[in-house]
Order: sequence, then structure tokens, then C-alpha cells
Amino acid sequence: MKKIFWRVLIYFGVVLIVFTVFIGLIFTKFNRSNIVGAYKDQLGDLAASVAQRTSEAVKDKEIDTYQNYLGAIEDFCDMQDVDVWVVSNPSGKPAMNEDYTNVDIGSVTVPEETNRILRSAYNGKKKNYSNFDNIYQRTMLHLAVPIRDSQGDVIGAVLVTGPMEMQENTIVQYEKYMLICIVVGLLMATILALYFSRQMVSPIIKIKESALILAAGKYEHKTGIKRKDELGSLAESMDILSDKLVAAEKFREGQEQNRRDFFSNISHELRTPIAVMKGYADTLADGYVSEREKQSEYIERIRSECTGMERLVSDLLILSRMQNPEYKMDMEVLNLIAVAQDAMRGIRILMSEKNLTGDVIYEDACSLIEGDYDRIRQLFTILLQNAVKYSDEGTKITVHVVRSGGKIIASVTDFGSVIPSEEWDDIFEKFYRASNHGEKDGSGLGLVVAKNIVERHGGTIFVTSSKEDGTCFTVEFPETSENIA
Repeated sequence: MKKIFWRVLIYFGVVLIVFTVFIGLIFTKFNRSNIVGAYKDQLGDLAASVAQRTSEAVKDKEIDTYQNYLGAIEDFCDMQDVDVWVVSNPSGKPAMNEDYTNVDIGSVTVPEETNRILRSAYNGKKKNYSNFDNIYQRTMLHLAVPIRDSQGDVIGAVLVTGPMEMQENTIVQYEKYMLICIVVGLLMATILALYFSRQMVSPIIKIKESALILAAGKYEHKTGIKRKDELGSLAESMDILSDKLVAAEKFREGQEQNRRDFFSNISHELRTPIAVMKGYADTLADGYVSEREKQSEYIERIRSECTGMERLVSDLLILSRMQNPEYKMDMEVLNLIAVAQDAMRGIRILMSEKNLTGDVIYEDACSLIEGDYDRIRQLFTILLQNAVKYSDEGTKITVHVVRSGGKIIASVTDFGSVIPSEEWDDIFEKFYRASNHGEKDGSGLGLVVAKNIVERHGGTIFVTSSKEDGTCFTVEFPETSENIA
């Protein structure tokens, strides 16, 4: 993460530094142009004024008055440390009279660059240049403008030469201040780069640390970052992951506990019949029982225990399939009444052994749901077998099917053993035996299988029990409006 910090710091700092230097250079260039430009305009106005006055004097032939004007101009220029030359155009036709000039350009040695701007002035153009002048031994600005007669012909030129020392000093001072500003700006840019880089990288470091803590198994850890940006969204996602991992861990622990309980319970359930069968088998094998009838009784007892274990294993296999999310059921539109009647017919023989009567009562002959026929029939079979097991002799078992509020509700009612209200939820747990179970056979898995079947069909199951109203298992399924194909 330190690499990211320094990388962000460098990138951010370089951008700020380049921007600061660029702005400084732009403003320095702009200020230099303004200072030099203002001085050029000042000398240009002076040159234009002298050219205009010279042109008027030539036209009006005011020699004496003009000479006084030139004297005043020279005095003014001496105070301003500026030279003003009025020269005649040697190729002008007619040439300007020397009485209107103050310098004989032919008798003076001037730099080639000065001759160039004078020639431009003779051609009617205003030109200027600045450089270090060997004559003045300092940087000078030279500017030449044409002098025209009344017909517009160029008869001469005004050459103004002024020192750039003050302007150069001003520019140097400005550049010093600008340099100070750039240095201060760079310092501030560095501080800001450090601050914003830390602000940007700090959440990333916290998220990385949180990820390592989560990887270590401490799923309850939170990033503690509250930001309204992409990093905040990432931190929020990490916190959501933490919550989900906590929930998954609790679920895993619950599943692990269920697994341990399951193996513990099934070991307990199998231990008793195996011990019984082993005892009877050892007795028969050792020859302690010689009577034919007693031997048959022992063999029958062993067969009964095998049947119980076979039922237990069968229930476990069914329960395992039902709890597998990938288990696919053969879904179709069913009439719940027909399925209940089919299951009722299947247990008539068991009912007759206890002199029980049974009936399926319904209010609407078309009570349709979407489900797996075999599984729904198995559900009713489990509930009816329990009803037969715990009913008093000579009583009635009733299956009642009604439609209500978009649901198909089926209830199986018997009269016999009463389930205490505090056990109504527990009886749907694996291997749970109600206190009214007594010595009756059973694996303790039937109602668990029934509950799983109901839940796989999107329904609910619950029980109520009392001496007056009997024990009633109620199942609710979502209703479907489709017709039977």
C-alpha cells in the first residue's frame, strides 16, 4: 500500500507542480509583454506626435517655430533619457529640408538593425526592436515611424530610442515575486498532495486490513469507513460481506450441530434394535432356546426390529432427498381432494385393525394446487398413519379440505392422545418423540419428512391438540387456477 501512496503522491504532486510552473510562466510572459508593450506604446505615441508636428511644419513652412518645438522636445527627452531623431528620407521626392531635421543620418554610424527599421519607416511602416546597444551600453528600445507630406508621400522618419532599464528592472522584480509565488505554490502543492494522497490511500489500507482480518476468520470485523464515494461503496460492500460471512458461519455451525445431533440420534436409534437383534440371535445361536414356539417368537422379534430399521433408513433417504436443493420434483396440477382420498384408501386396512372410520370432507370439488403427486400422497400417508397410531379405538379420522384466501387448506384430525401445547413446534424436529408416544413404534422422522414436503411446495404445516377437538394437523398450500390437463 505504501507503493500506491507514493505513486498517488507523485502523480498528484507532478500535476500540481506542472500546473503551478505553467501558470507562473504564462503570467511572467504576459506581464513582460504588458510592460514592454506599454513602453512601446509610450514611445510610439511620442514618435507619432513628433512626426505629425513635423509634417504640419513642413506643409506650413514654419521653420523657426518648428525649431523651437524641436528644442522643447529635446529638453523633454533629455529629462526622460530618451533620444528623438528627425531624419530626412534620402530617396524622398521631394526630400525633406534639413531645417526640419536634427540629425544628419548620413554622417552618423548606426547599427544595421536601426537602418532596417528606418528603411521600413521610409516605406511607410512603423517598426521597432530592442537589444543591448553598444553605443549606450545598455538595453535600448528603438522605434521608427514615417513622416508624410500633405500628399501622403514619406519625406522622412522619426527615430525614438529609449532605455529598457526600468522595464527590465520591473520585469526582474516581477519574476522574483513570481518565483516566490511558484516556490510557495510548490510547497502548498506538496502539502496538498500529501494530504489528499493520504486521504485516498488510507481507506484502501483499511479495506486491505479488513480483508486480511476476514480471511483470518474474524467475520464480525467492520471497516469503519463512512464515505459517499467509490471507496465508501467498496467499504460498504466489505461490511455487507462481513455480515453475510457471519450469517454463513452461524448457518454452518448450525448445520454442523445438526449433523452431530443427527449422527448422535441415528446412532441411538440404531443401537437399541441392533442390541435386541444381537441378543436374540446370540440366544438362538448358543442353543439356549430349544422350544419351537420360543424360537419362532425370537425370529419374529428379530424380523420386527429389521422392519423398524428398514423404515428408519427409508425415512432418512427420503429426508435426505427432500433437503437437497437440487432434488427435482415432478410438478403438475393436482386436485388435493383426490390425493387425500387415495391416501385414505391406502390405510383402510390399518384403520380396520383398530375399528376406526375415516372420511374426506370438502367444500369445493376443484381444490387445485401445483405439486408432486407421489410426495403429496406420501404427506397424507404420514399424517394418516400417525392418526391411526395415536387414535383411540372406535374413533373417527377426518380429512377436511377447504379453499380460503388463495390457499388450499387441508386438516387431518384424530381423537386419542393429546400433544401438549409446548411440544407443538418440537414434534417437527428430527427424532423428536412427543411425551404421548408411549411404547409405540416409530423413527421420529415421519413429521420431519412431512414438513419438508410441505415446504418444498411453498406451504406451511402446524398442529393443534386438545381433548375436546382432537389432534389436528393443518397444511396450507398456494392455490393454482390452472385446470387439470
